[in-house]
Amino acid sequence: MNLIDRLESPIAAGTAKESKHETAAICRDRAAADLVTAAAIINANQRTRMESSAASWAARALFLERIEAGGARKTLLASPRTLPE
Repeated sequence: MNLIDRLESPIAAGTAKESKHETAAICRDRAAADLVTAAAIINANQRTRMESSAASWAARALFLERIEAGGARKTLLASPRTLPE
C-alpha cells in the first residue's frame, strides 16, 4: 500500500461515525496499517515517522482500553445485585 492509498483508505481517513467514537480496536487497526506502510517505505525519515505514528496509535489503544474497562467496571458496580434465595 503506497502513501496515497493509505491516505484514501477508510482506516486512515476515518468516517464521521468513527471519529465520534474511536475504539481501541480501531486504533490497533490504524497502528497495524502504519507499520505495514512503514515497512514499504524506502526513505528512512518517512519510515521513522510512520513507525512513530504506529506507536502513538498503539498507545492510544491502550489508553482507550483502560477507559473502556473502567466504564465496564462502573456499570457492573452500579448494577443492582440480587441475593440468592
